[in-house]
Amino acid sequence: MIRFSIFLLLLCFGCNSDKSSNQHEEYYMHVDGRDTSRLRLVRYENRFFGSYTHTKGGIAPVVGEINGDIKGDTLIGDNHYTPYRWKEKKRAPIVLLKKGNTYIEGDGKKIEFMGVLTFIEWTLKFDPPKRIYKPVDKFEE
Repeated sequence: MIRFSIFLLLLCFGCNSDKSSNQHEEYYMHVDGRDTSRLRLVRYENRFFGSYTHTKGGIAPVVGEINGDIKGDTLIGDNHYTPYRWKEKKRAPIVLLKKGNTYIEGDGKKIEFMGVLTFIEWTLKFDPPKRIYKPVDKFEE
């Protein structure tokens, strides 16, 4: 019985791979007057996920979850968010370009594919930038 318990204990510790060591969590913020956008990014291999919060003026924030693919220095995915005073969630595409220690939010032509809006990759543009996110210390969400 003791051998079985030790074996089970070793098996549990051996199978528990530490994925958090491969994840990079970062925090970014964009401020434009009274508008503030916060971005929490967790990058893992060739994927990313996180949260996006946009506060316009003094109004309640629009909060969403983002996720997608990392292609070189570009993060392309979608933002699943609840607009201010809405009950249902909406989905919108998001694209970010890593430039130095900042991220630039871009835009492009959108197409609906299977009910989900996505960017047409060859139409992506970052000039003029939609928003420029600068790194910050961890913030409250």
